[in-house]
Amino acid sequence: MIDHFKNTPSEERPPKAGAMINTFRAFGYNLKTAIADIIDNSISANANNIWIDYKWLGKESWITISDDGNGMDVSTLNDAMTPGTIDPNDPRDEDDLGRFGLGLKTSSFSQCKNLTVISKIRNEDILSRCWDLDYVNDTGKWMLLDYLSNEEFKSRLLSTNQGTTVIWQNLDRLVGNANRNNESARIAFLQEFDDVENHLCLVFHRYLEKKKIKIWLNNISLKAWDPFIKEAEGGQIIARESLKKDKVRVKCYVLPHISKLSKEEQKYFNVKRWHHLQGFYIYRNSRLLLYGDWLGLFAKNEHYKNARIQIDINNKLDHDWKIDIKKVLFK
Repeated sequence: MIDHFKNTPSEERPPKAGAMINTFRAFGYNLKTAIADIIDNSISANANNIWIDYKWLGKESWITISDDGNGMDVSTLNDAMTPGTIDPNDPRDEDDLGRFGLGLKTSSFSQCKNLTVISKIRNEDILSRCWDLDYVNDTGKWMLLDYLSNEEFKSRLLSTNQGTTVIWQNLDRLVGNANRNNESARIAFLQEFDDVENHLCLVFHRYLEKKKIKIWLNNISLKAWDPFIKEAEGGQIIARESLKKDKVRVKCYVLPHISKLSKEEQKYFNVKRWHHLQGFYIYRNSRLLLYGDWLGLFAKNEHYKNARIQIDINNKLDHDWKIDIKKVLFK
């Protein structure tokens, strides 16, 4: 306690539940970054498989992210669902992808108004906890519910001995009140998952390459996408450097000419995308945080279109690199 405040009159002023929980919706996620944030938790829970499932049902559409990781007991699940239970200044395991303890809530609330998490540890029953934002707004209270809307959401956990499923329903930001027969809304919904696939194949490409995890999108296995195209003919590594006693590692690549790529790679790397992806690629614990950006040093241009600079940092440098809640660098 700070001594000079010891005798100062004071009163406790907790934040209003509805106002605060709605504020958590405005952290700037989109669908692909929100799902990636949930996958970070699965990796930290030692998952081998991560399943992203989604179904178009108009306003009843849903998304789930499941894993076969450690699972949670009731205390851990309650803490995971409660904002502010983890101090970002606390030490983290060297492989931990988290920092603020808010990612599950903020990423989920950015996409839905009903967040349910069910979890199971080995030889125990499935537990469920639910935040319904309409209910919080109506009651004005932080009321965490023991609720699951549909028993079918347990299917992934019933097929594994342990793990966690994150369920997003009432996807007001993504589908709103769209009728399930609204074809344009359905197409827009499905196209979002094309972006999700491309993003996850890039952001977690090291985990996928090393077979540390498998990611499934509606039962289709995702393949790693290497932004440095190390297997292609004509690429070069032109520099390597270690800084801060190996806490920062830098590797500079010059990509091969686009004509050296396979037809499949050329289709993905159209000229516009090739130009756009030049710049720094910053990894934290092998997870890609930022890519295709010169960090204000200069604008993207034709002369540097083949340049890629890989920078690896660990989670002990989060403060120095100003990692925010979305695991994005302040620039």
